[in-house]
Amino acid sequence: MKVVRYICAAMLLGLAGISSAAETQFDGNCAMSAALGRKDPTDCSVFWISPEDKLYCFSSPQAKSMFLQNADRNEKLAKAFWEDPAYWEKRKREEH
Repeated sequence: MKVVRYICAAMLLGLAGISSAAETQFDGNCAMSAALGRKDPTDCSVFWISPEDKLYCFSSPQAKSMFLQNADRNEKLAKAFWEDPAYWEKRKREEH
């Protein structure tokens, strides 16, 4: 079943003409999970390609929907966590 998902995702990306242009973010981990300070590997069957040709993978359609509600903010949070996994701990200490 996973093979079918990979093939479908590859076909969709290929049909969109961006298979080589889109840059996968967060090593294929769920972008929403990264925005919440967690690593959550995905098979990238649920994805979104930003206007900047960045490929974001998600663990579920719900995670994608939540991410897109405020994509700019969630992208910044995810990048901060990804660049420094201790980001959330530092942020908690600063709030107290």
